[in-house]
Amino acid sequence: MIERIYIPTVRRADNQITYDNLPDELKERVIMVVEPDERSLYNYPCDYLEIPQKLVGTWTQLAETRLFIHKHAGAIKYCIADDDIIIGRRNAKTWTGESNMEKSRRVATKEEVSTAFEIMDKWLDEKDIGITGFSNSGQPPPNSEYLDTVGCFSIIMVDGRMVSKIIDDINVTELRTGEDILFLFECLSRGINTRLSIEWLHDNKSMSSYKTMKDSRIVWTEMYAKDEEIPSMEEIYQNDHNQKAVEHIQKRFPMGIKIYEKNGMKKHTRYWKRVYKPATESSLESFL
Repeated sequence: MIERIYIPTVRRADNQITYDNLPDELKERVIMVVEPDERSLYNYPCDYLEIPQKLVGTWTQLAETRLFIHKHAGAIKYCIADDDIIIGRRNAKTWTGESNMEKSRRVATKEEVSTAFEIMDKWLDEKDIGITGFSNSGQPPPNSEYLDTVGCFSIIMVDGRMVSKIIDDINVTELRTGEDILFLFECLSRGINTRLSIEWLHDNKSMSSYKTMKDSRIVWTEMYAKDEEIPSMEEIYQNDHNQKAVEHIQKRFPMGIKIYEKNGMKKHTRYWKRVYKPATESSLESFL
């Protein structure tokens, strides 16, 4: 069972999209991860975990908070979800050829969300699969039910039985942005594989509704002075800090990142399978 659902949240005491769209049985497993000074602002009937005061306001607060969550969870199966997620479902026609809904995709019902979590739980019991997630609603789906050894973002399920064994040995708090890529590369390089569901998807509202929610997306907005206008999402991805973060990841995992320029814009491609080292291979190398 996915025992806990951690939702790290800042400046959104009155706008908990992920929590509000979970079925009651999953809401009972939620732990909102908050700053100590904001705890009194949250009145949702769930458990709370306050991050250490020393992390508040630091440049890498999000990365440090996620590391704090991994260590708090320990050796259980758990979920870490952004606070602005709506879970959806794709038409099975994409990979079975038989339609099971009117449209190509739609918002999942509460019962279906529970089913999605049950499927993630079963996948985490498969050999080497230690991280699972839902695909991005804005990307065209492949003709398969799921993909292995790819990126999982925004909402992930983690097998703490595997991750807890390496969490003290990996360095995932060096970056303000891109820290999620770094975490996945660290896990893949240590034999912990990923699986991304194509049937179950997520809509990250602060990304898809960026114009109306950007003021509360502090991992980006607090990179700018208070009198500066917050740029567009595309411009943020092109700023020097984000580009340096990608370059930093490339130095750590040179086989995993290719940086190039297209139409005057800096781009990069991630090669997850080049980073992944199956556990059997890692074990053999250690033995030798």
